[in-house]
Amino acid sequence: MIVTSKTRKSHYWNEDRFIIGNKFFMVIDGATPLIKHKDFNSACWLVDFIKKNINKYDGDIEKRLYELSKEGYSKLPIEDKSSDYIPSASLCYVEYDDEFFHIGVLGDCEVTCITKDNVSLRYFNDDLSKLDDKSINELKNIAKVKNIHTSLARPYIKDTLIKHRKMINQKGGYKAFTLSPDPYIKPDVYSIKKSDVKELYLYSDGFSQAFEFLNIYNNHAEMFAQSLDIEEEINKIKIASFNDPYCDKYPRLKKIDDITIIKVINN
Repeated sequence: MIVTSKTRKSHYWNEDRFIIGNKFFMVIDGATPLIKHKDFNSACWLVDFIKKNINKYDGDIEKRLYELSKEGYSKLPIEDKSSDYIPSASLCYVEYDDEFFHIGVLGDCEVTCITKDNVSLRYFNDDLSKLDDKSINELKNIAKVKNIHTSLARPYIKDTLIKHRKMINQKGGYKAFTLSPDPYIKPDVYSIKKSDVKELYLYSDGFSQAFEFLNIYNNHAEMFAQSLDIEEEINKIKIASFNDPYCDKYPRLKKIDDITIIKVINN
């Protein structure tokens, strides 16, 4: 296999990580908790913790994440560990044996598989995206009523964003990785024969903005109709995002997000 990877931070910190491990690949997109710490980025701590410690455990990725959730909860360097102070993460992974690629998805990270017949298969869960769509519609309506830039309307939807964040791993909400002494780790899982696969792409939602919000591509199928140069695609997202700094042309929750992708050529 030929593996390439790239991450682009949106701020001076980066809450995304990628892992190229022994018999697996993973992309992680950290999210700050509802109550942020003044001098400590817990989302960065979380994704670093996963990357540094995932190989301590045996078994499949789901089992490792379960153990990491418990260990991370005990080691997270904060005093108050109620849910509002706990960071979370979306992630996707592909682990493989001699015969299969086994795919897992939590949150809004996703995996795209290109088959030998040039069919693009999208492995994702849209529960979080549906909640984000509700937030964005509210954002647009407030911006229109107040006659302000879309990005400046975000403080007015704070209650909605809090409501959605509290729906992690709850009925009607969305799945994500969190830290807990009693973890709930239930990724959506899939398998595909390795012999059927030409390419794999694992990426955070900063990359999927190319077809979901920024209209660089009309849809997922159009974007993955050809083999991608991942640096070129990230540059397209950067240009489109900064050409619309107030999110008026392409309404979205932030100007640009962290972007991380792994590309695997199955030769």
